[in-house]
Amino acid sequence: MKKLLLFTASLLLLGGTTSSAQDWKEALKKAATAAADKATDGKLTQYALAGTWNYTGPGVKFEGGDIASEVGGAALETAVVKQLEKAYAKAGIRPGAGTFTFGKDDDAFTATLGSHTLSGTYEYDAPTHVVTLHFAKGKLNLGSVPGHAYISGQELVLVFPVTRLVEVVTALGSKVSYFSTATTLLSKYKNVYVGFAFSK
Repeated sequence: MKKLLLFTASLLLLGGTTSSAQDWKEALKKAATAAADKATDGKLTQYALAGTWNYTGPGVKFEGGDIASEVGGAALETAVVKQLEKAYAKAGIRPGAGTFTFGKDDDAFTATLGSHTLSGTYEYDAPTHVVTLHFAKGKLNLGSVPGHAYISGQELVLVFPVTRLVEVVTALGSKVSYFSTATTLLSKYKNVYVGFAFSK
C-alpha cells in the first residue's frame, strides 16, 4: 500500500506544478481510498456507502478491460458524459437537484432525481461492488436494477449497464433519442457502465 501511495505521489509530482495543493490532496485521498478498498475486498465502500450523497453529474466506469488505460478512454468518457448531461437534463436531473441516501441498518434507500422521488431496498456485494436496487412499487415500476457502486475519496459513482440506465431515466421523463449518441459511442465496448456521480 505504501508503494502505491509513493508511486501515486511521484506521478502527481511529474504531472506538473499547475495543480493546486487541494487537487493533490484529493488525488492522494482517492488513491488511498481505492487501495484501502482493494485491501479490504470492497468492505471500505460497503461501510462508507451509508449516508446522503448529492448528485454532481453523470458517472462512467470501465469494468475489467484495458479501455481505462487507453488514450482514447478519457476522450470517450468526456463525450459520453456530455451526452448523458443532455439526456439527464431532459428528465430534470441536474447538479444540485438530486440526492441518494443509503440506510446503514435497514438497507433502505431513497433517491431524489429532479422532481422524482424513488425508494426501496438495496443489497451490496462487497467483493464485486455490485449494488442491486429493489425499487418500491409506485408510479414507476422499475423492479430490481443491478449496478455497481464505487467510492473514491468523497465521491460515489453509481453505475449501471447502459440498457438498464436508459430504462430508468426514460421512466423519469427523458426520451430514448437523447441517449442515442452515448449508446452508439459505447456499443463497441464491453463492460462499460454509466450512471451518476455524487459527493458528500
